Parts: sequence; structure tokens; C-alpha cells
Amino acid sequence: MAGIKQKRQDQLRDFVDLCEQVGFKLEPHQKKIAGALLGAEREKLITLPRKNGKSRLIGAFAVWHLLRTPRAQAIVVANSKEQAEIIDRYARDVAMHPAIETEFEPRFRELRGPDGSRLVVKSADADKALGLTPTLALYDEYCAAKDDRLYVALRSALLPGATMAVITTAGWGAETPLGRLRARALAQPDIRTRGALTDARGENIRMLEWSVDPEVPLSDTKRAKAANPLSLITQKWLREQREALHELDYQRFHLNRWVSRIGSWLPAGAWQGCANGAVPIEEGSRIWVGVDLGGARADTAIVWLDENFKVGCRIWSGDDALLDATAFLPELAKRYRIAEIAYDPWRAQTLAKTAEQHGIKVVAFQQSDNRMIPASAALHQAITEGRIHHPDDPKLNEHVAAAVARHGRRGWRIDQAERGANIDGLVALVMAHEARTAPEPAPTRVLGWI
Repeated sequence: MAGIKQKRQDQLRDFVDLCEQVGFKLEPHQKKIAGALLGAEREKLITLPRKNGKSRLIGAFAVWHLLRTPRAQAIVVANSKEQAEIIDRYARDVAMHPAIETEFEPRFRELRGPDGSRLVVKSADADKALGLTPTLALYDEYCAAKDDRLYVALRSALLPGATMAVITTAGWGAETPLGRLRARALAQPDIRTRGALTDARGENIRMLEWSVDPEVPLSDTKRAKAANPLSLITQKWLREQREALHELDYQRFHLNRWVSRIGSWLPAGAWQGCANGAVPIEEGSRIWVGVDLGGARADTAIVWLDENFKVGCRIWSGDDALLDATAFLPELAKRYRIAEIAYDPWRAQTLAKTAEQHGIKVVAFQQSDNRMIPASAALHQAITEGRIHHPDDPKLNEHVAAAVARHGRRGWRIDQAERGANIDGLVALVMAHEARTAPEPAPTRVLGWI
């Protein structure tokens, strides 16, 4: 046992020496991760927040493995082409350093090393992973995996003496592929926690996880820094990220907390803090309008904003809601100067035609992720910064409360907390806010006459 331990210590020193030789000075947490990768367990799970140097470490470790393992077959997989290219670039930076470049022959997404060793970097494709027999398999950002097919392909290919490591940021929940892997790691008999680091060990799997306890407030950047061990990350930078990101994104990406795909879309009290005591919008004001029409089971909402972000709304329920909303638009046009109406084209064609007949500009607002994700984030920021002033309308309040942040691969957007919940007033507010904040078109200039 002492001899095995000494061998691993020698391997770790050799890896550290190689990194220094090529100009990559490892930080303490990177040395700890490398030590875990060299451990006896066949499988390792490493989770830590983003931007803590894991991709560069993966690339360097794979190159070292080629140099020190006879006929090594190393594979690095990532869940996107872009991430795979990043790791490939880090591996090439190490391999093409003048100190060791004569040992390697670079190919497209492949490095060939001494004694027939080979490193391949791929984006996720389970079918192409079948048939491989890796001595080292590294899976980056498993949190983004839709299923466990690629993981199974790699794990089932490991022969005795081979190692597999999953290195990732926190995921979405217990029933995801990464969630199940983490649960297996936490079920091991030896769990050690020191500060932000949890070290779970078993005979066949080991997990290192840097994270912030769920009970720690988001404002505690000192504890957040402890979970972000890279020296370049500061409390000031974390405060900036906290201000810029939705709280669910901040928790997952920078605190390495496990969050649900569905979560509250506003901080507690943010919407209530924007109530203006029902101060009305002055007659004749310029307004921007959002229209979301429901059917038999959903409400129909017209919401508008003035230049000072004061909110007005009308929300109808029942079978006659569409007729009521269509009849209301001319009345709204008499009271205010409507700059634009944004509408969901799925149901509102008739209403849009009515608006056009009254000389009102109408713009279709597709309810796609490309449109709703940035629009949801913009309204979230306006509310949390107190720039929205709403009339405390009970129906609108109900719709705001019934919404959640639902995350996807491109970001988060507002959605129903449960099937059948009414959030039409909020969707209309999202559209009105985007219309209000869109840049004004530049005036046409006459440059001359022909």
C-alpha cells in the first residue's frame, strides 16, 4: 500500500513538473484534482463553478497521460463543438510547447504521441464513442447531457487499469444523468467536508465538489469565493456576476449549487416593491401595448406602459374575452397615443387587423425562446431595479405570482408554474416592455433632390 501511495505521489510531482515546464503553473485546487485523477478509483466526479481552470487542466492532464502511459488511448468529450474546441486548443498549447513538441504529431482534433499513443477530442456523440477502448476518458460538462448514452458508452468501455473522469458544473436535479451519478458518489462510505469542499470516496468512485451551502445568502461573496478557488476570481468579480445574472444562473454557475429547472423568477418582494399605489397614467400619454390572447382555458390580457414605465392593464376571463379585448382597443386608443402594439400572432390576427384599421402600428411577437429569453431577462432586471411601476392590480399580481423561470440550453424564460396556470398578463407585460425599450428608428434624412 505504501508503495502504491508513493507511486501516485511521484506521478503527481511529474505532472506538476510537466505543467511548469510548459508554462502552466498549477494552483492548489488543480493539484488536488490531478491527485484525484491519479487515484485508484476507476471513476472520478469533479464538480466546481465555472471559470476555475478545469478545461486547461483537462487538456494538460490528457497530454501528460499520452507521454507517461504506453500506447495510451485518451478521449476527451464535451457536450458542444465549441467546448470541445476549447479543450483541444488547451491540449495543443501544451503538446506544441518547445519543451515537448517533438513528441507529438498534431492532427484534426487529434494528437499522436510516443509509442502509438493518441488523444482524440470530440463533441458529444454516443454512437461514435462505441468501439473505443480508452485508457483515459474525460467527460467535460456532463451537466448539459440530455441523456446518459455517451456516459454509458465510455464507462462500459473501460478495461482494468483505465480511468474515467466527469468534470462539470452543477446540474439541474436528482433525476438528471449527472444527478444520478452525484447521488451514487454521495452514497459512498467515506464523506469528508471541509469548508466549501466535499470529498466523497468509495472503492470505485471518488467525488470532489466545491460548492456553497444552500443556507448561505447570495450576498455572502466571502463564502462564494471559497467555492471558487482559482486565484483570478475575486469577491468583486463575484458581486458583479451576482448583479448581472438571474439568481438561479448565479447559484448554479458560480456557487455550484444544484437548482431545479423551474424556480421563482423574481426575488421575494421585488414585484410588490414596484406597486405605485394605483397612480394612473395620464390621459394622452404615449404608451406601448402588449396583447396576449387566451382561449377557453386561459385569460386574455392587454397591458401597456408609458414613457416612465407606469403600467396599465385589463385582463378578461371566459368565452367572451377575445371580443371584449378587441372592443377595448379603440377605447384605449382614444385615451392614449399608442406607439405600438406587440401581439402573439397565434390568436390575435383579428385584433391586429382592428388596430391597423385605427392607424395603430402592430408588431408580431413570436413566443419563441429566441424572443422570450432576452425579453424575460430584460423585464426581470427592470423589476428588480425598481423601474417598473404597476397599479397593484389583483389579476395581474396573480399572473405574475403564477410564473416561474424555466431553464433551457439557451437560458431561462418565464413559464407557467404548473399546467393551466394563467400568466397571460405577465406575457403581455413582457411584450409591452420590449416594445417600450426597443431603440427608436432613426429619422429619415433627405440628402438632396434628383
